[in-house]
Amino acid sequence: MTTTTDQPFAGDRVVVRYRLADGAPGDWRGSGEHGLSDVTGIVDARSTPDALVLTRVAPAAAASDDAVTIPVDLVTSVRLLSYRAVRNSEIRDVAARAVDAAETEDLLGWRLRTEGSPAAALPAVLGARLDEPAVDAIRAWYAAHGLPAIVELPERLVPGADAGRPLGGEYHRLVRLLPDGTEGDIVTVAAADRDRGAALRAEGFALHHRVTYRDLGD
Repeated sequence: MTTTTDQPFAGDRVVVRYRLADGAPGDWRGSGEHGLSDVTGIVDARSTPDALVLTRVAPAAAASDDAVTIPVDLVTSVRLLSYRAVRNSEIRDVAARAVDAAETEDLLGWRLRTEGSPAAALPAVLGARLDEPAVDAIRAWYAAHGLPAIVELPERLVPGADAGRPLGGEYHRLVRLLPDGTEGDIVTVAAADRDRGAALRAEGFALHHRVTYRDLGD
């Protein structure tokens, strides 16, 4: 199976692209264009190394009983999605609440924080950019605090940001889904930490957005 993200966990919402062949779900669009189709759904615990089972399928026309089974050898990509559609403003809000820093400062659209794991600057407003003035200001602020200059890049907020170098891999920011439908505790976990990621999801957490970090050190 070729994936465009880390392997999904049971309970994650994904969009799966697959080849139209024997054993695959039908093409709900009816076109069969390029021999491929796709479907969005929730990864079911009945999935196996050989077959991906999705429930709560969209569009509904893709499944007769709200579930589809896709042979893994026909899957061309799996893209991990937030557990629900989230606005960029919601990503900024959850990212800001994920770290309770004692000292912060807003500068050139970034919220600079002295705490977190790692302590990192966060894009705080619409249109925040990781351009030369912002990079210089972030570096100077963290140097004055005796900390490395690191920026946190929640998905979609600063497209194309490439200053500095990648720090670690991808992280998943999870929120606890409460019985009344609201979101509670916020946890950030390495996407590669399969055991902790699975355990948190079993405890009622779900993916809100993905995060990467960059080190702006010289």
